[in-house]
Amino acid sequence: MRTARERVRQLVESTPFQRSIIALIVLNAVILGLETYPAVMSAAGGALQVVNGVIIGVFVVEIALRMFAHGWAFFRNGWNWFDLFVVVVALIPAGGEAGVLRVLRLLRVLRLLSAVRSMRLVVAALGASIPGFASIGGLLVMITYVFAVASTTLFSQQNPTYFGDLWLSSVSLFRLMFGDGWPDFVAPMAADAAWVWGFFVVYTVVASLVVLNLLIAVVVEAMDRMKVEELDEALDEGKALDERILDELLALRAQVARLEERTSRGDAS
Repeated sequence: MRTARERVRQLVESTPFQRSIIALIVLNAVILGLETYPAVMSAAGGALQVVNGVIIGVFVVEIALRMFAHGWAFFRNGWNWFDLFVVVVALIPAGGEAGVLRVLRLLRVLRLLSAVRSMRLVVAALGASIPGFASIGGLLVMITYVFAVASTTLFSQQNPTYFGDLWLSSVSLFRLMFGDGWPDFVAPMAADAAWVWGFFVVYTVVASLVVLNLLIAVVVEAMDRMKVEELDEALDEGKALDERILDELLALRAQVARLEERTSRGDAS
């Protein structure tokens, strides 16, 4: 049983097997996209459904092999739960009225996140960056609030449509942060007072460039941390493998010693 499980584990973790699954995920994504074209469905809908069914069957077999290979350890990994959920949803028949189930089939495309190591690393890094995002989000809210109060105080009389109160000023500044609104309200106001350009340029630089760079720095730091953790896990697995090999060598050495002892006793008698 253990030997069979080890062989299956080597199979599902092998590079050709994983690349084949990735290729099937991509092919399935292409099929889901082609199904949105009525002309394609009328011409080759039956063939696409057959190929889609075969791919789903392969996914079911793959999940079953992974569950057999890893045992209960399969359920300790969040990505495995995600793959299992996607496959179960794919097995639910989606009729013409089951719009939600038809949309949920698109989750099969997201299996690339669990199949491709680099994508898993990015998603894990984004998750690890959430505390940093919260801090930077608080900083952005504080900066926007300060400039919104200042904008309302300075421009409410000149342009009440965009800066008549705190809410309108906040919405206008939010648009400016993404590069929108300059010809709508900044340029007309700057025609009367040129210093208006400087006010909003300072806000855009602080809110967009500085905060964006902080977000990038947080994500990069999280990715570096995830890489270090993966390296540590790989080293631990290597140590465990070395210890297992050493134990097997010691056991083999003990067996050889016992055989030599029996042989010497037979020769003596």
